Amino acid sequence: MKKIIPILLIVIGMLFLLTPFITEQIVKYYSKSIVDDSISKETLKANNENDTLEVEFDFSAVEDVDIKSIIKGSRNFNKELVIGTLLIPDLDINLPIMKGLSDANLLAGAATMKPDQSFGFGNYTLAGHKMKKKDLLFGSLMDIEIGSNVYISDGDKIYEYQIYDTVVVPDTAMEMLSDEKADERGSPIISLMTCYFSSSTGKRFFALGELVDEYPLD
Repeated sequence: MKKIIPILLIVIGMLFLLTPFITEQIVKYYSKSIVDDSISKETLKANNENDTLEVEFDFSAVEDVDIKSIIKGSRNFNKELVIGTLLIPDLDINLPIMKGLSDANLLAGAATMKPDQSFGFGNYTLAGHKMKKKDLLFGSLMDIEIGSNVYISDGDKIYEYQIYDTVVVPDTAMEMLSDEKADERGSPIISLMTCYFSSSTGKRFFALGELVDEYPLD
């Protein structure tokens, strides 16, 4: 019995040290595998037109990635909720856009934050996890600069936005998601949100972009 306790402590310690690595590898698997699968235009169009799926908008899911959210997200992942792609060349961000805000969707890519938003209209809002590794999810979003281009596609068109502002707001600032933000700008906008370093700060980082062009995917 005395020998077992030290061994258990060593195993627990190793698992604790490996947890960040395991978490990063799972996130990389889900987010990268979807993009690497080269989602077809037909699939994206079909997913966008599918109104029968139950879509979750759980704002409590926009927290730091941990083992609990990883386990929950990996169990509930649904490829039918992939409705588009997000590309930010300056940051090497290339992610699927997931319909709805949930642990599973945030594990895989950028998640829509409102049930009624449409590509190229109003204030198109997307949330993503802030990761320590900048090549995962929205890990590099806070490095974005004014003038950077952001591209989203629904499988039919490409919508090009240009970043015009970045702000840090309290996590209670729900007005940042309103279409009135687009009305104030006088054109459709995109709002990309992530935690400001950590969810424990109680703050959110937003990168705001204005629609400058749209064209057929082909």
